[in-house]
Amino acid sequence: MIFGAFVLDNPVQSFLKIEDHPGLSQLAKMASKSGEGWVVALAGLALALGLHFRRRTVAVRIVILIVLASLIAGASASITKGFVGRTRPNARAPQGFYRMRYEGKWIVGRYEFSSFPSGHAATVAGLAWAAWLLNRRLGLAASVYAALVCWSRVAQGAHHFSDVVAGTFLAIYISALVVKFLGPWVDKVIGRLERKPATG
Repeated sequence: MIFGAFVLDNPVQSFLKIEDHPGLSQLAKMASKSGEGWVVALAGLALALGLHFRRRTVAVRIVILIVLASLIAGASASITKGFVGRTRPNARAPQGFYRMRYEGKWIVGRYEFSSFPSGHAATVAGLAWAAWLLNRRLGLAASVYAALVCWSRVAQGAHHFSDVVAGTFLAIYISALVVKFLGPWVDKVIGRLERKPATG
């Protein structure tokens, strides 16, 4: 699937061009911004706190696991891309995979060589898959959001189609592990908070 996505990079990029559509360009910018890890973290924290004060324990657990899966998946993609060194579609350097050095210089962390896999795609796909595993209805809504963010990254020329596909597959695997192995730990933390006596 991922290898097949490389063949579709150029056709998908051409099909999704939005330079001549101001409305779509603005939508893509907003969607892209909403898929950044810090936005997901802040929104998740605010939602979890609100649910905690309303004593919605089950909902708090779901939100915490979804946010953890999202952030860990996004971080994994960001670490991976540092070792791959693929140029972004809008990079000045010739398209290719340069690993950690280009023209004798270190390129780890440089924007134009940080295309594969997509961190944004991994972040939102991790969120969507964790949501699907925990609550099907929530998962469907999160999938629409994830698809919008993934579209925005390709439409803006920030990523190749294969970057988004790779980030999505990576996130599915990682988010499933997060839900499975961190779920019991989250339950313990929430249980302690629920048993903590109120003060004041």
